[in-house]
Amino acid sequence: MRIPKSIALDDITPDLSLSKIDARTDEWFGALLNNDLDRSSLSPSQAERAEAWRHFDVDGIVAHDFLSPPPTSLPASLSLPDIKSSLEASNLFLPDSDVEARLVYVDDVFVPSLSITSSSSVNIQNSSPSSLPASLSSYFATLPDGVTDDLPYKATTNRNIIPISKLSGTDHMVGPYNSQSCVNNQQGTACFAALNTVKCSNIALVEILAEAKVDKPIQVIRASSSPSLDTALHPRTIVLAGDGSESSLIQTNIDLSTVAPPSASGATLFNSYTQVMVGENATVTHSYVDESGGTFEGNVDIDDEAMERESQRPELQNTLLETISVHLNGQFASYNNAMIASGGSGRSKVALSAHLMEENTHVSIKGLCMSGGAQKMDMRTNIHHIASGCTSEQAQRNVVGGRSGTSFKGRIRVEQSAQQTDSNQLVRSLLLNERSRVWCMPSLEIIADDVSCMHGATVSDLSEEELFYLRARGLDRETSRNLQLYAFLDDVSRDVHPAYLGDDKKGLKARLGEKLQNIIPRGDRAVKGEFSSV
Repeated sequence: MRIPKSIALDDITPDLSLSKIDARTDEWFGALLNNDLDRSSLSPSQAERAEAWRHFDVDGIVAHDFLSPPPTSLPASLSLPDIKSSLEASNLFLPDSDVEARLVYVDDVFVPSLSITSSSSVNIQNSSPSSLPASLSSYFATLPDGVTDDLPYKATTNRNIIPISKLSGTDHMVGPYNSQSCVNNQQGTACFAALNTVKCSNIALVEILAEAKVDKPIQVIRASSSPSLDTALHPRTIVLAGDGSESSLIQTNIDLSTVAPPSASGATLFNSYTQVMVGENATVTHSYVDESGGTFEGNVDIDDEAMERESQRPELQNTLLETISVHLNGQFASYNNAMIASGGSGRSKVALSAHLMEENTHVSIKGLCMSGGAQKMDMRTNIHHIASGCTSEQAQRNVVGGRSGTSFKGRIRVEQSAQQTDSNQLVRSLLLNERSRVWCMPSLEIIADDVSCMHGATVSDLSEEELFYLRARGLDRETSRNLQLYAFLDDVSRDVHPAYLGDDKKGLKARLGEKLQNIIPRGDRAVKGEFSSV
């Protein structure tokens, strides 16, 4: 990110007292968001630090001030019964009998009347640092990207605790978080996580007790009442899974534009930070779905009038940033994630980092980016193998159409102590026309010598051979392409919790199908040729 010489992320030091974070982020983001950037003053070393934001529309964030204070109450135009009935009709709001708990936020304002709290799922109001329970203070002093050097090991661990910067010995250690070798592989979210730490007003706390088996999902709903609030929202979610527990979390970002029409002009910065701690023999199933930001226009790649309408869409000015930080700090812990970014915000960046800290832990990540219109989307993952005998698997799918751009960077790092690691990563992207763009960057950093690791990436259009096969059996071109795309998406979407996924008529599956109609190409492509089959 372009940072003025006098203000840099380096100044957020590893001494993470709230007062220091507050002072530095207020100054740094004050300059960033008010466009007080002197690009001519950038030193070469600072210019090299743009890797995490290379394909992101940073200028689009800088162009807005986000001056309005965040709401403290629900808009008067909203009717709670209307909200509930509208969300239930789309399967966004699961029935009370189907959830263990539900925490609902509208513009980051907690709505008790639509929520179901329990002993394990509550909202905590963050009015000041002193108002937080002491048990949460350590999580609020933790930032991603190695800015917090010490991993949150349990006091009962048998491991020799080594800071992130010194793992794998002198020849292969990462070094300080602000060193160039470390910066090159960062996700670029630490500064925004720091901002969330000092600005968040409500915390969705999910704490599963040891040995508890929670059969029904816990739902956290973040809803926006207007596409352009001209403000910055900083939601915070903390999930603590006790030893031997089993639980599932459905975390969703949605719009209420069908209930209440836009009531403000400007842009919204949605800066969310989610932390997940998984204990010994615990299993967490996490479905994260972003459906906020409205729906992008279709046919913008071939229709200039459609592109003009897309450029005037209010949600195109919005920015969504989601940081998910996962720590598996108990042996035989398991974290299974399905992560879908299908919203219509102009800029979105979802970054997940998982640290396998104890032996025999497992991480599974299924990711999907669906972009269209004039969007810029970015999804990044970091799977960090620290202990031996751990496994991880990742399947990423990107569907890119319109005049949008999507980038994915997946990093797997296997430390010297992580012998007998088994890890694989595969990225498959569909580039649906000549005016859209996709960047795929899977990467492996292996220091151990007894491992089984692989990674790969493919970029293709829909297969002409498969399309011909379907059309030869009586299907028209559009239906044939729909079937191909549905099959491509199914590999990821079916890992979303079934209660939220729904079917072809109601639920996430139906909504993904509707959005596909806006990016499925019309007519033949300009460049013919065979591509790899999906």
